[in-house]
Amino acid sequence: MGSGRSKKGSAFERVVCKELSRWWTHGERSDIFWRTSGSGARAKTRSKTGKKTFGQYGDVQATDPIGQPLIDWVTIEIKKGYSKNTFQDLVDAMPTQKPVFGQFIDQARTDHANAESVWWMLISKRDQREALVTMPLDLWKDLKEYQSINIKPRALITTQHLKIAIITFKDFLSEIEPEFFQHE
Repeated sequence: MGSGRSKKGSAFERVVCKELSRWWTHGERSDIFWRTSGSGARAKTRSKTGKKTFGQYGDVQATDPIGQPLIDWVTIEIKKGYSKNTFQDLVDAMPTQKPVFGQFIDQARTDHANAESVWWMLISKRDQREALVTMPLDLWKDLKEYQSINIKPRALITTQHLKIAIITFKDFLSEIEPEFFQHE
């Protein structure tokens, strides 16, 4: 990964963390969530030897205890750039190919399993496009049932190994109540 992409990704991670913080606190604070140390690299390395690393899986951590319920529920992976790689690659890739977007989802799923969170989520943004939230279809169904939301997903994808819903990050922040991730 080149330094340009790394800088773009880091800046986008900071934006996402601030937006999630504002969403979580209904606009009152922007410092509840921040980037994990090394984008979760330490936790990933320790997981290979069976060791746990509290709060360091994925790309987002709670820096204030009031945000921990979200991190307990969802492990969040963030990707920026990769303009030639889209979720469509999951549908039309040759059987021998492992699409980059699929690798992002695999990373989110692995981090979620290591974190022992309930769900995983991928927030991605291609250059000069809207940020998207990719989530398991079952999480989408739970959100709809819990809140009776009327957001129309940008895509629902079901393959042999994957069932996902994709919505805009803007819709996620404006339509989904943080309280969903705080209930038992």
